[in-house]
Amino acid sequence: MTKWAGTELSAEKQKERKRKLIIREAATIFNRRGSQGATLEEVATQLNISKAALYRYVDNKNDLLLACHQEAVRLAMKAADSAERSGGSGWTKIRLTLQRHLEDMIESLGVPTMLLEENSLDAKSMDMVLRMRDAYEGRLRQFYRQGVADGSILPGDAKLAVFALLGALNWTAKWYRADGPWKPDEIAEAIVEIVTRGIARHPQEAFLGRLHTISSNDGSIARAKASRSAPRGAKGTGRRSTP
Repeated sequence: MTKWAGTELSAEKQKERKRKLIIREAATIFNRRGSQGATLEEVATQLNISKAALYRYVDNKNDLLLACHQEAVRLAMKAADSAERSGGSGWTKIRLTLQRHLEDMIESLGVPTMLLEENSLDAKSMDMVLRMRDAYEGRLRQFYRQGVADGSILPGDAKLAVFALLGALNWTAKWYRADGPWKPDEIAEAIVEIVTRGIARHPQEAFLGRLHTISSNDGSIARAKASRSAPRGAKGTGRRSTP
């Protein structure tokens, strides 16, 4: 159960911390049960607080669902901004964006996907979410076109490619379990390595992520023997911690 109290933060920071805890729990519940099936009572129960206490931070379920969407897009745009500053190729920027996006979504929201139930929002909120999501997808299409121009990405339809990339990331929510053996950074590294290979003009010879290991005949695990060179024109390999 998420810890609600017990910190020595200022009143303002404490309020922001508690709102983020609410959003995290709500995102997990919305993802598991769907926004129609989820209730504010469930969120309050998970946080071990009263429904009245919950209403100090959100007005209603629509407000909470909107906050979840806004936080998801904020994390995604933050990842794109960071990738933009890397100065790498278009392919590298897409890989860095998606890898950080997926990792941050798991760590901050507990849900490895953009929430997809915008149709459950009221009209004004849904329009806001769609515009934010379109802006993020636009950043990825921009990186794709840059990659085609700099030779790191195969020529193709940028919009279709971005839909395919995000679709693969979003499917992670169907099988991800917080209590599973894989860490968020390992999942992000491995999934993004797979999906970005499909658009790379010069893909590397083997998967290099920590979860991409090879089982030998005697059952031992050996890491793939391959150069760590990225596709030509690419700089950087994304956030990667030592195993």
